[in-house]
Amino acid sequence: MADLLGFGGRAALRALALTLIGVCAWDVGTASAIPAFARKYATSCQTCHSIFPKLNAFGVAFRLSGYRMPKETEEMVKEKPVSLGAPAYKKLWPNAVWPGEISSAVPLALNVKFAYVNTSALNGDGSTATSNHDFQFPQELNMFAAGTLGDHISYLAEVTFVENPDTSVTVAIEHANLAFDSPFGPENLLHIRIGKMMPNVVDGFQEMQIMTGAGIDSLFAYNPIGPNGGTGLAGDASPSPIALPVSVRGIEGYGIIKHRAMWVAGVANGISPGTNGRFDGNNAKDVYARFDYKLGGMGLDGDTGGQKEIPAQNWRDDSLRVGAFVYRGDGSHINFPFTLADGSAITIQDTHFLRTGLYASLYVRDLNVIAAYVRGNDTLSQFDEAAVPLAVVDATYHAWFTEADYVFYPWLHGAFRYETVSNGDPGEPSLRTAVFNASALIRANVKAIVEYRRDLRHGENHSLNGVMRFAF
Repeated sequence: MADLLGFGGRAALRALALTLIGVCAWDVGTASAIPAFARKYATSCQTCHSIFPKLNAFGVAFRLSGYRMPKETEEMVKEKPVSLGAPAYKKLWPNAVWPGEISSAVPLALNVKFAYVNTSALNGDGSTATSNHDFQFPQELNMFAAGTLGDHISYLAEVTFVENPDTSVTVAIEHANLAFDSPFGPENLLHIRIGKMMPNVVDGFQEMQIMTGAGIDSLFAYNPIGPNGGTGLAGDASPSPIALPVSVRGIEGYGIIKHRAMWVAGVANGISPGTNGRFDGNNAKDVYARFDYKLGGMGLDGDTGGQKEIPAQNWRDDSLRVGAFVYRGDGSHINFPFTLADGSAITIQDTHFLRTGLYASLYVRDLNVIAAYVRGNDTLSQFDEAAVPLAVVDATYHAWFTEADYVFYPWLHGAFRYETVSNGDPGEPSLRTAVFNASALIRANVKAIVEYRRDLRHGENHSLNGVMRFAF
């Protein structure tokens, strides 16, 4: 995972601006390409992906339908499941256990990443540190399982292994969730998920759902903590900063209305981890919601409006999808240590924070342009070393990104991304980053990537990485 470092002033911001451009090969993201589905349905990865892990319109419908084919029939499933009871038991319930099913083969899959890394970083003293020709072979391995347990239950689990330079291995549970899909009412109107998961509040622009490999740090890695508001990106220190979450532990409901509209509502632990065996930093819970609408193209549930066959160019989906989202949290009693310029120490609590935003995705033949904007508001309460209140600061930051990717050939795609953050501290300059990416499928499940990332304010901060990924 990117070694993101916290910083509290202009000099530190300049010295560590590389954290915004990051190192793409060190990002630990969620692997969405799951070959277990290709085995289950005896189909290519390209059925659901334009180029893995990015989903095409059919793949989005497959995911939102609980890892089921739209309008799935028994004939579509080539790897027949093992029944855990006779169907007649359904009629005997509650005097019998409702039957279920499991995959006839172990539904495991692996995603492996090799990385060739070149980076440059501007130091605080004005010098430049470089690291070139670093072979990280392998650098990351994702092991995941996903599937269905009968007609109305699905699951996803993922464990990531990252080998560090000192040969130690970092292990992280990326996902472990269970979903109840259309338990009653119209199909796809209600899905309920519980566990550790990517919240659908970031559906469509979470880093492993887009073409570029590097994380969108402007949205997900911003640190709003500071005596006058946030000044840049966050680090790996605990407690972690409060930004838009990549994953949450909680309960979420979502559904699709008349093929075109999607609603999302969820409640989750606070983003900062707790102590003394707690997974939450305090007793409060965060809440979030989203509403989307799609014009044109395939419906969010896979509805084709009567069209019998999907075109061979299944990455094409002439359409416009727009959405609005909100994330509300309470960071009371979670202390963030901070050292002021004069050397004195204070603690800061983000007692109330609100993230509101907009999302859009436009498809025009071989071009896809996506964008998201986040406005973050934080009420920052400051205390001295004796826990005496000092001040309360209301700070607001603005972050947005846009990315365009183009399909030159079914196996060759290119992408460009621009992102920026206007800091909560008005005295600090904004952060601006550009990313260029070329991705090629050597085979349907083997991908080569070349990606260049550059800090547009400090050109000394940049990275050029080559990545090879394969999934099986």
